[in-house]
Amino acid sequence: MVFSRLCKWMVNATPIFAVQNQNKPSTMKKNLFTIAGLALLATGFASCKKDNSEGTKTPTYTIPATYNFSNVDFSDQTTRFSMSAEIEALMKTGTTSGTVVSAQKLKDMLANVNSPFTAAANNAATVNLKSWFPAQAETDMEAYMDSLEVASNSTQAAANGVAGVGASAADATKKYLLSANGINYAQFYSKTLMGVITYQIVNNAFSDATMGSGVDNNTVVAGKGTAMEHNWDLAFGLWMVPVDFPTNKTGVKYWGSYSSQVDSGIHCNNALMTAYLTGRAAISNKDMATRDAQITIICETYEKMQAASAIHELNAVKLILASDLTKAVSTISESMAFVASMRYNPKKKISDAQITRVLGYYGTNLYNISTADINNIINTLSSIYGFDSVKNII
Repeated sequence: MVFSRLCKWMVNATPIFAVQNQNKPSTMKKNLFTIAGLALLATGFASCKKDNSEGTKTPTYTIPATYNFSNVDFSDQTTRFSMSAEIEALMKTGTTSGTVVSAQKLKDMLANVNSPFTAAANNAATVNLKSWFPAQAETDMEAYMDSLEVASNSTQAAANGVAGVGASAADATKKYLLSANGINYAQFYSKTLMGVITYQIVNNAFSDATMGSGVDNNTVVAGKGTAMEHNWDLAFGLWMVPVDFPTNKTGVKYWGSYSSQVDSGIHCNNALMTAYLTGRAAISNKDMATRDAQITIICETYEKMQAASAIHELNAVKLILASDLTKAVSTISESMAFVASMRYNPKKKISDAQITRVLGYYGTNLYNISTADINNIINTLSSIYGFDSVKNII
């Protein structure tokens, strides 16, 4: 600050010195004083230039093409997704008429208590899915599990007003366990989980507790990197894609699958992968400004993917609403769960009032939804998220 003021003063003062030297006789003492002063200011000016250039220097480093950084570990997320796969498998048994699905066992699996899993590694794990859930999402999920058990108790064929198992008109091998009002609670589970993942991304994965100045980014733990690098890797693990995505799409699920399904409209695959790669490289090179810019991109992209996915499912519904009602209401369930789980995001663009209005278009009985209702949902979400030019191709 002092040098900065001296620099500015010297620039303005130099002409005055010149005028003084021309108009007034000077002694050697005065000349020496003036020369010494100029020399001191010149030294300060040089220091000023050096300090400013060092303060604005941007780190240079290489951003890799794949997520093959040294010391990467997001195995905790992989374990949680393995648990989720077992939950979905148990829910799917309900598509065999007469097979009752225990809500209590589903809840035990969510919390990883009472050794509920087939895989011993899941039972032995120190993590669970429930820890991802905010309080309201946990309450909602347990209610969905209760409703799924109720539907599975029916031995009747699914129909408007009747819970049970129904088959697709186009493919009888595809069966769905539906409630009396057409909700597929197995789909509510998976799409609500995805909404919870979005919540984790925007609320916890990049919080002060995981990315703040107090988080160690110097001590490298073999296999995990620094604490901050490890936290970033856990956030990448929530996407559920391979390290060389999108070139390789093997094994993608949840947002890893849906990011590709809506990519043609909102171009999220490369945007997300680039942001994850750039942010991780930035952390390793202590470039927090670049890291923070990538966090913004990632959080905004997840929310856009959720809105786009709700539209994506309804575009599919419009093609089959008149010809395959059983499959249609199951697919509507997916869209509705995407919208309902937007409520968990504390930093969402859409308001709670707008979510309530959109959910109103789904109604209380999915068998009764109309094309006009579907278009109202699509148009409302599209307007909020700026999808009007691509809403028909998402």
